[in-house]
Amino acid sequence: MTLFDHFLILVLFIVQPIHGWLQYRRYLQKIAAGEPADRVKLYRETQLIEWFFLAILLAGFFSLSRDPSALGFVRASGTAFWICAALIAAGSIAMILSTKSCRQLSQPERDKHRASFGDLGHFLPQDDRDLASFYRLSVTAGVVEEIVFRGFMLWYLSFFMALWPAVLVSSVAFGLAHSYQGFSGMIRTGLVGLAFGALFVVSGSIWLPIVGHILVDLLQGRQLREIYRDVDEATSGAT
Repeated sequence: MTLFDHFLILVLFIVQPIHGWLQYRRYLQKIAAGEPADRVKLYRETQLIEWFFLAILLAGFFSLSRDPSALGFVRASGTAFWICAALIAAGSIAMILSTKSCRQLSQPERDKHRASFGDLGHFLPQDDRDLASFYRLSVTAGVVEEIVFRGFMLWYLSFFMALWPAVLVSSVAFGLAHSYQGFSGMIRTGLVGLAFGALFVVSGSIWLPIVGHILVDLLQGRQLREIYRDVDEATSGAT
């Protein structure tokens, strides 16, 4: 345990949530001032920040001659691993079916969903160009956030507490990282982080949480695109 590790944790718990919230506020202020929402640019900037942070983390971590298994990079197998893999597959199938049901929504239902997103709607993929960029962001988030919040953070917290309390604390940090989504968004993402943390502990490997996170984000992005697709567009696309 070094000053480098403490610094990264400080960034994750305090600096990143504040920066993310301020960045999103500035984004909304520009939109309120009449600038068009540039979601693709926002997605790209987010990707750059996440990969840059991960590069620093891995460079520092491995320069200290630490084993990759400390971050969860192990070849896992056994019953628990395959049960977790089956859960990911089942969840993905459920989300795919949900996406198909989104295509059957009436225009008033689509409008109701959009209104429920509030300001967060300015961040969500609304057309095919947005969605293509959001897919890239989904892969970035799945890789980077799982290594950071499940791999590194659980390794760090294990020096101070038992494993399951560490999972809970890391989930709080994961929720804080999504501060721009408001309190309800932080609670929701915190619970998602708790699920991925449990998946990491039970499966014994970082690989399943990475795959699960990517799939969830990809499929969620597809669902959102369907909600923002007008009925006339959806009908013409299906013919």
